[in-house]
Amino acid sequence: MNKPRLSLLLAALLSPAWAGASDFTFAKPCARANAMGTAFSTVSEDACAVFYNPANLTTLTNLEVRLETARRLVPGAPEGEVSLAYIRPVPDVEDKVAGLGYYSLRQHGGLAMDSMVFSVGNRTTIKYLQKPLYYGGGIKLVSLRGEKSHLGLGFEAGALLENNSGLRTALTISDAVFGLGRSMTTLTLGNSYRVKNTLLLADLRARGSYSEVFFGIEHAVLNGLLQARAGKGLALGGGEFLALGLGVNTLPWTIDFAWSMPWGGYNEGYGYYGFNVGYRFGSQTFSEKLVGDAAREVEDLRAQLDDLRAQRTNLESAVSTSKVNKSMAETDLTMMQTRMRELQDNIKELELQALEALYKKENPKPPKRYVPPAPVRWPKLHKVAAGETLRSIASKYYGNPNLWERLYRANEKYVSKGLPVEGAVFTIPAPPPAEK
Repeated sequence: MNKPRLSLLLAALLSPAWAGASDFTFAKPCARANAMGTAFSTVSEDACAVFYNPANLTTLTNLEVRLETARRLVPGAPEGEVSLAYIRPVPDVEDKVAGLGYYSLRQHGGLAMDSMVFSVGNRTTIKYLQKPLYYGGGIKLVSLRGEKSHLGLGFEAGALLENNSGLRTALTISDAVFGLGRSMTTLTLGNSYRVKNTLLLADLRARGSYSEVFFGIEHAVLNGLLQARAGKGLALGGGEFLALGLGVNTLPWTIDFAWSMPWGGYNEGYGYYGFNVGYRFGSQTFSEKLVGDAAREVEDLRAQLDDLRAQRTNLESAVSTSKVNKSMAETDLTMMQTRMRELQDNIKELELQALEALYKKENPKPPKRYVPPAPVRWPKLHKVAAGETLRSIASKYYGNPNLWERLYRANEKYVSKGLPVEGAVFTIPAPPPAEK
């Protein structure tokens, strides 16, 4: 290639105003990420997090190595690339994971870019929300080579929040590198939401005055053995295309494929195809993970069944208690109704008494005059009944049995052997006058 053309390509590489197909500083590594349109800032449990968001390194718990090779199709300047990610949990430090990433890109015409990033991820719990906060950061070294070479040093950082509903939100600062003759600092706001086996993603990425939106989707089938992916991003001065991909998760091995379908037709000379392979040391095999997941599901189902049984017991107890309470309430209601009827009757009676009292007050009775009793007439006659004695007859008429002699003297002819003759008619004389 002659010097004028090389100078033109290098100017395109380093000029912020020419965000065309030749500016491969916008390129991102990893087949899985490219298959989802590089909307990757919220994806967890993937070693490529070292290139997209160091906060997600914390979701990796095993030593892991991942290698990618890919090729980008750009008219007149095809690009080849390779990337390597090495992830290792920090020994004796909980939740802290370190990652090393290397990304190399070569373009037709002798232009090249090499970058290396070393990041560390960690997590904490937000005290008042009781939600995990993932965060991370690292240093990045970038080398751009063409007619002139540039070496830059900078940093990357990211944070991520998630909730119980499956929503994850991330904010990252990447490519904040100085010494390249231009600003590559990129700010990314990402969101993802999981619906059962489907992951929906969207990233808004801004560099300087240029912003771009990326969309991605991933759907797992066969208990996570296969993942189908698709993604779309706004074209960066080049051809538009739809990214597609397929992942094979045969732990401890993971294999990812990605390719692009030109949006405007197959006659366009734009696209991407890549291959990614990774190995997770000390990880369960897919069959072990499948059995473990099944065992956990069984345990979860048993726990749910126990909870349902406990709920049923509680409901039955509550129903029994409700029945007892209902019976007691009905009894109390019956007693209250009876008491109410009694009170109503008492009220009616009191009303009648009040009316009678009012009537008597308004219509008083005339005072009664004393009428002396009629004088008792003596003597009296008494027919002797069987069993009577002089004393009993005296007690009956005089109120004193000792006055029997008075009866004897008046009726001596009707007395035989000291007893009155049955059927005789006695004359009862007046009682003796009372002594004063």
